[in-house]
Amino acid sequence: MFDKLRNAFSNAAKSFGEKELNEKDVENILFDLEIALLESDVATEVIDSIKSDLKEKLIGSKVEKNQIEKFVKDSLISSISSLFDDAGQIDLFEKINEKKKLGQPFLILFVGINGTGKTTSLAKLAYLLQQAKYSVVVAAADTFRAGAIEQLREHTNRLNLKTCCSKL
Repeated sequence: MFDKLRNAFSNAAKSFGEKELNEKDVENILFDLEIALLESDVATEVIDSIKSDLKEKLIGSKVEKNQIEKFVKDSLISSISSLFDDAGQIDLFEKINEKKKLGQPFLILFVGINGTGKTTSLAKLAYLLQQAKYSVVVAAADTFRAGAIEQLREHTNRLNLKTCCSKL
């Protein structure tokens, strides 16, 4: 996903000279970006928000040719970061306690692509919850990656946690 985005920006940014970025220049960048984001299954609302923010930041900006790619990249990072700033926060312990009062378990699902640290993050969160005196049970659901269940068992054994997983 990020390779496509990087290539789209790199190609568009290299086509500029030292000048003030106008709407046509920015539209060319945004078209390539939109295609790359759509191909990466990003929600259209998110794409529209990023495009709108980038348009505002880029149109009328005076940028030297050797700085355009960095300027566009920094603007994109800023736009994406602002989406996360607006996402809000939750109080995990409050949510857990609400479920606990109802006599229900609080479930957390870790989902993501391979190699992004889900298992390690799960162990860190489990440790945090354990330190806060919550009962933690971990269920292994990764049946695809070789060694996934063993890695999870290693973490849960070190933390002395209950684990539900298939026998290998």
